[in-house]
Amino acid sequence: MFQRSDVREGMIVRSVDGEKLGKVFAVGDGEFHIEKGLFFPKDYLVRYSEISDIRGGEIILNHGKEALRGLSGDNRYDAGATAGLGGGAGVGPGAVGVPATGSTTTGYGATGLGTSADTLSGSGLGRDTNLGASASANLGTERTMTGRSEDIAIPVHKEELDVLKRERQAGEVRVRKDVIEEEKVVDVPVRRERVRVERRDVTPDRPAMNASFQEETIVVPLRAEEVEVQKRAVVDEEVVIHKDAIEEERRVAESVRREDVDIRTDGDVEGGSRTLGAPSDDPLKRGY
Repeated sequence: MFQRSDVREGMIVRSVDGEKLGKVFAVGDGEFHIEKGLFFPKDYLVRYSEISDIRGGEIILNHGKEALRGLSGDNRYDAGATAGLGGGAGVGPGAVGVPATGSTTTGYGATGLGTSADTLSGSGLGRDTNLGASASANLGTERTMTGRSEDIAIPVHKEELDVLKRERQAGEVRVRKDVIEEEKVVDVPVRRERVRVERRDVTPDRPAMNASFQEETIVVPLRAEEVEVQKRAVVDEEVVIHKDAIEEERRVAESVRREDVDIRTDGDVEGGSRTLGAPSDDPLKRGY
């Protein structure tokens, strides 16, 4: 069985007898859509189970041209009308092999015969004609949606800003020490000895001791203090550098992109005024 990954937008779709039906313009989880063309007055929805083969980038359905032509007519919008396949090949009520709700027609797959109150002979298609001409006249004003409905989500993207911060070196502080030589004057008191000679009288008739009566020289040393300078290093002052973190607001601007949704309808579309976000606004659901 073929899956969603096997079908891409723009692929050509053909019937089992090789007739070109159109191109794929939207891909969903359970089915894909064929753009309207010669066979389909509205966009046509096909299930993946209805694919017979994929050859050369083209999708081959398991329905013939005549069967699909009958499904593409106005009868597909009649709540009580079916075309041998249970109301349509994967469209609304009664997909392939599934009977339509509220109809007396029974579908038996792509090649089965439909039985109803009235049967179209020779075409292999069964059609319920119990509604008559009056029902056809009211077709544009009253419709009954039967079978399952499906939502097809189309993602709408936008860009958002993620702000990241990184640290870098913004500057630096240099402290340089220069050696300055200067002359310093210090007053230091020093002492020295000096000689003062004087003569004085003594007591008469004092006997002399150790008198040798020889020539001699008496030396008296004189002392004095000299200044000797020594230098030593001491701490005079200190320089302290503080780093404080300051937080400030900085505004950054950058352009971002976003996707805008433009919803347009073509042909006979139910609902009157459309509101963006409503289920009926999905352009892929036009025609059922």
